[in-house]
Amino acid sequence: MTDKPLESNAASLPLRVFLDVLVSAAHTWRAGNRERPSCSRCLEFGETCRYSSARRKPGPPLGSHHAPSPLRKSRRSNAASAAAPAAPAAPAAPLRPSAPTPPGTIETATATTTEPSTRDTAARLSASTPTATPTGQREERPTPTTQPLVVPLTLPQLTPAGRGDVRKRPCTLNLAPHQVECLLLRYFDILKDVSPIYSRDLFLQRYKDGRCSESLISTIVVIAAKVTGYAADQDGPEGDGLPNWDACLDLLLSSSLLDEDLMGDALSLDDFRRAFILAVYEYHQFPGHQSWMRVGRVTRMAYRVGLDRLDHIRTVYADWRAVDPEDIQEWRALWWCIYRLDTYSNMACGTPYVIDDTAMGTSLLQSPATGAASASPDADGAGAGAGAVGTLPVLYLPSDLDDVPGVVRAVVQAPATFMANIHNVTLSALRQAGLVLRLPLLHSLGDRAALVTRAERRLATTRLALPTGWLNPRRNALSNESRAVHHARLATVLHLQMAQLLLAMADPGLRQEGADNNNNDNDDNDDRAVAGWQRVLEACQDIAAVAHQWDSSFCLAVDPALSFVVFTALVFLDLYRKTALADPRLRRDLDHQTTVLHLQMSHFATTWTVPRLLLLSYESFHQSVSAPLYGRHIALILSRFEAPFHPRWLQFLSSAGTVLANSVRPVVT
Repeated sequence: MTDKPLESNAASLPLRVFLDVLVSAAHTWRAGNRERPSCSRCLEFGETCRYSSARRKPGPPLGSHHAPSPLRKSRRSNAASAAAPAAPAAPAAPLRPSAPTPPGTIETATATTTEPSTRDTAARLSASTPTATPTGQREERPTPTTQPLVVPLTLPQLTPAGRGDVRKRPCTLNLAPHQVECLLLRYFDILKDVSPIYSRDLFLQRYKDGRCSESLISTIVVIAAKVTGYAADQDGPEGDGLPNWDACLDLLLSSSLLDEDLMGDALSLDDFRRAFILAVYEYHQFPGHQSWMRVGRVTRMAYRVGLDRLDHIRTVYADWRAVDPEDIQEWRALWWCIYRLDTYSNMACGTPYVIDDTAMGTSLLQSPATGAASASPDADGAGAGAGAVGTLPVLYLPSDLDDVPGVVRAVVQAPATFMANIHNVTLSALRQAGLVLRLPLLHSLGDRAALVTRAERRLATTRLALPTGWLNPRRNALSNESRAVHHARLATVLHLQMAQLLLAMADPGLRQEGADNNNNDNDDNDDRAVAGWQRVLEACQDIAAVAHQWDSSFCLAVDPALSFVVFTALVFLDLYRKTALADPRLRRDLDHQTTVLHLQMSHFATTWTVPRLLLLSYESFHQSVSAPLYGRHIALILSRFEAPFHPRWLQFLSSAGTVLANSVRPVVT
C-alpha cells in the first residue's frame, strides 16, 4: 500500500478501520521493506539518517537543528495539533554580541556543555573555519559541487479536505554541479545594490571548498532561478526536471525556522546573509505586513550582534580581533546592505528608521589598501589605520554637514569601494530628506522651514562634493565609463533627486497654497506657491531625464526600490500637467516625460510585484483625477502625502477624484 491513499483517506475512516490499516501497513513494511529506519528528526528536515560515531543513535548530532515550529499565520496548518511531540531541545545560551557563531554551521553545529574559549569563539566568527565533530575529527559532509542540493525545510502536503498533513515532503534541488554554479553566478548579476556578499571570488572559492552553508546556497539558487527565469533547457541528474521554483520559494518564505535561527545563538555570517536575502526578496515580491516585519527583525538582530558598532567591539573583544580582515569586510558589507534596506522599506512606508545615523560605529567599506579596521576614529570622524605606508583612512558616514566634503574626497581615492560608499553617502542624504518630510507634522511652521533649510544645505553639500560630471544622466563615454558603472551611478543620482523632490514637497509655503488663495491674500503668497511648484516640477523632470537614459536590461541589476522614486515623480508630473499653471507648450514635454517614467516602471514590473502595484495605483489616480486643478486641490493632495507606499496615500490615490470633487475648504497641515 502506498502512502498517498493512506494520507488522503485517513481523515474519513472510522477509528477501528484506521487502526487496522496502520497495522496492515506495518506488517507490509516488515515483510518487504528492509531498509534502515529513519528517525523523525531526519524526516522532518529531509535528511538521510546517519549514525553518530560517539552515541550510536540514529539521526544528526543533538543540537544540530532547532525544533520545527508552525508556519506563519497565513499558511498555518491544522495538523500541527496532531503531530507527535518532539524531544525537548537543550536550552540555548544567551546571545552575546561578541560571540556570534561561525558561518556555514547550520547543518553541522554540535552542542557542547563547556563555555567556548576565545580561540573557539574567534573560529566561529570566521567564515573559513571548518566545523568539527564532538570527537575532534573533521565532520564529513557532502560537498555542494558533487552532490545534489537539498533545502533543509519541508513543504506541507494538503489533503483533499484542505487539511495539512502531519508528515512533510522535503523540497529537493536535484541540480547538477554546473547548474548550481551557473545560478550562483547569475545571482551576482541581480540586486547588486543590496547583495550581502562583498567578494564574489572569495564566496565562490569557499563554495567550491564546501565551506558555505547549504541553506544559504539553496536560497541563492532558488531566488536566482526564479528572478532570472532559469529555463528548463537542461535536465537534472537521473533525468529529473528542474525543481518547482515557486514551491521552493513558498517553502523558504513560509518556514518559521528562520526566525528561530535568528532568535537563538546560532547566528553566523551565512545565517544573516540568508535572512537578509529572503527579507529583500519578500519585501519586493510579497509586500505587506509580514515582509515589513521581517525586515525589522533582521535589522534589530544586526543591532543585537553589534554590527552597528563593529569597529568598537573589535577593540574590546579578543575574539573579534582574531577574525580575518576578509570576514570583517563581509560583516561590514552586510551591515551597509541592512542600512539600505532599512532606508527603502521605512521611507517608502512613511515609518521611522530603525537605524540611527548619529549612533553608528561601523565604518564605510574599506579597500585592500586601508589600514587596520579596528582603528579608532579621529575627532573629525576618520581614523587612520596603522598599516603600510600610503594606507587610506578609515571613513565613517558623516553626521555633521562640514564633514561631508572631506569624506567624499577620501572615498574617491579608493576605487575598489568607491561606488558602494558613494551609494551609502547619497542614501544618507535621502534619509535626511525623508525624515524632514515626517517631522513637519510634529513641529510649528517656523520649525518646519528651519528643518527644510538644514536638509537642503546637506543635500547641496553632497551634490557639490561629488566628482565633476557625476550628476550627468548620460554615460561618460570619454571617461570610458561602462554601462554597468553608469547605471550604478544613476542609482545614486536618483537618491539625490528624490531627496530634492521630498524637500520641495515639504516646503511650508507650498502646503499653505490653498489657504492663501481662498483668503484672497496678496500676490506674494501666489508667487511663493508658484516657486514651490517649480521646484517640484524641476525635481520630477530631473528624474525623468534619468529614466530617459535607462537601459531596461539593468532593471535586475539594481534594487527595485528605485521604483518608489519613479512612482512619486510620475504622480506629481501627472498632477502638474492638470493644474491651471501648466502651459500648453509645456504639456507636450510633460506627456513625453510621463510616458518615459511609465515605461521604466513597466520594465521593473515585469519581475517585481511592488512596481506592478504602484503602476495600478498610478493608473487609478490618473483616471480618477481630471483637469483643471487649483490651489485648494494641491494643498489637499500634499496634505495626504505621507510616503510613496503608505496605505493611506495609496487609498487616497484610488479615490482622489471623489475627494477632490467634494473638497470645499483646503486641508491645512
